Amino acid sequence: MVLSNAKPGREDECNRWYSDVHILDTINNLDGFACAQRFQLADLEGAPPSNYRYLAIYEIEDDRHERAYAQFDWQRQERAEALADGREPMVSVSRTLDPEYFLVGFFSAITDRIPSTRI
Repeated sequence: MVLSNAKPGREDECNRWYSDVHILDTINNLDGFACAQRFQLADLEGAPPSNYRYLAIYEIEDDRHERAYAQFDWQRQERAEALADGREPMVSVSRTLDPEYFLVGFFSAITDRIPSTRI
């Protein structure tokens, strides 16, 4: 999962990049990443404040967490090398993302999905 914010005044540009470029780069170029979905903080009266406006959930194939994390770690180094060499990295990061509000975490399921009995 990734929690993030766009830089002030760059929300639309950041959302286009994240949804149309970054997610596709990640799931199509890094082993273990099966799919992804983005969320925006709901504007609810009385809801507690959050430091983050956006959430991206990346699903990782069963038993591929170590490989997916290694790929995530590798792409950081690959991006730095690509930028130093003047070429496009496999997974880009936009200048529209606010680096002060960016949090990445890898989680493993401890239960199966539990559907509601009311739906």
